[in-house]
Formats: sequence, structure tokens, C-alpha cells
Amino acid sequence: MLFATVKGEKVEAKPKTTGLCPLCERTVFSKCGEINVWHWAHHKDESCDSWYEPETQWHKNWKFAFGKDNCEIIIHKDGIRHIADIFTKGNVVIELQNSPIQRPTIRKREDFYGERMIWIINGSHFKKNFSVFKSGLEEDEEYYRLHNPLSSHYGKIDNSWKDEFNFSWSWCRKSWRDVQRDVFIDFGDEHLFWVKEGIGTSQGKGKKITKEKFMIKYGGDLNLLPTLINNSNEMSE
Repeated sequence: MLFATVKGEKVEAKPKTTGLCPLCERTVFSKCGEINVWHWAHHKDESCDSWYEPETQWHKNWKFAFGKDNCEIIIHKDGIRHIADIFTKGNVVIELQNSPIQRPTIRKREDFYGERMIWIINGSHFKKNFSVFKSGLEEDEEYYRLHNPLSSHYGKIDNSWKDEFNFSWSWCRKSWRDVQRDVFIDFGDEHLFWVKEGIGTSQGKGKKITKEKFMIKYGGDLNLLPTLINNSNEMSE
């Protein structure tokens, strides 16, 4: 948890500080070491939210790109409360997932947050096993035009197909197979890979979209976008 309530204010963790958990309103303690991201923790790290996962710099970058007022937001539904990682100004829940997750937990989170929810997965852990490529036919632009007459409209060519890719995923994370919401994978470059078919399986299809476009659509701060890009991490094509 990156934010706690201190004197009625939503604040970041600072050394040797206590605050209140916004969900359970119990005391939380700041953890400000030299290795892990500075965060707030319950006594003995017993989080009151069963969907919690340890904070990483990756989580922090994404949350801060949407601002303090739009991250770690409590969502109420049927007498149950959970902390959404990001709740955009357009009322879309963005759940960040860094570590492996079990299928029942995916289902529960999707049911709770509803249709206006998307996932962003940290793909840095498996990017060496995830290959993105164009099929031979898709690389032939003339072939595509001949077999997709609707790709042009009033004389203008729709080139959006150029962002479409196939993928193969060795040792895939099968728990994602039955996911019902859109999944975007962050491999650490300037794009997100939007999985359109085959998430949680060994092969499928998807699209590359720039993080800039994603931020524009969902209301993130473009000035913070560079913190989400590690140019040394490149997804294979």
C-alpha cells in the first residue's frame, strides 16, 4: 500500500511514521528501506485486503502515472470493500498484476469490479518465453487489401491491421485462460501488448498499442510516461 491516512490526508510512506489504513482504519506502519519500495504495512504484514500483493517499483510507476487521487481507491459493492489499484476519471478500474495469480482470484476480482475493468500484467518475468511475430501472409500488404475489401473507406486505407500480431508463449500462465476482461501486457518498452485471443494459452493474437495512446484514453499523465519505459527491455518480434 503506497498511501495511508495521516491527519486526514492521503500521504505516502515516510520513515518512522504511522498512519491509518483507508480500508480497515487500523494502524499501519511505514516501511522505508533501501531495497523495497517505500510503503505502508499492517502489523506483521497481514493485509486487510485478500487481493493485496507486495508493492514494487512497477506498481508505483503505474499508480503515480494516474495520480494520487486516482490510485488505491476503495470500491464498495454488496457490503464488501476492496482497494482498486487505479480508478480512472472515466470510472474504469485498472488492476495491476505483477506476480502469478490463481484462477479463482481472477474470477472474483472480475466479478467484483464488473465490466468496466481491465488488467495490466507485468510481462518482464516471462518476456523471454513470449514471442510476438507477423505471419508471412499478414506481412504482405497487398494480400491483406485483396482479402479485406473493407480495410479501405472512402479511398482511405485502414492501416490498423499493421499493429496486429501473433504470439507464442512457452510455459504460459494458464490461470489467465478464462479471463473475461481485457488484458494488456507491459514488457517495459513504449508499447503495451493487448491480448485479443489466446491469453493463458501457448499461442494467440494481439495488438501493440503505445503507452502514450493508452494514457490518453484512460487519463494518465503523459509527463510521467517515461518512468514506465525501460528501453533496455525489448520484446522480441
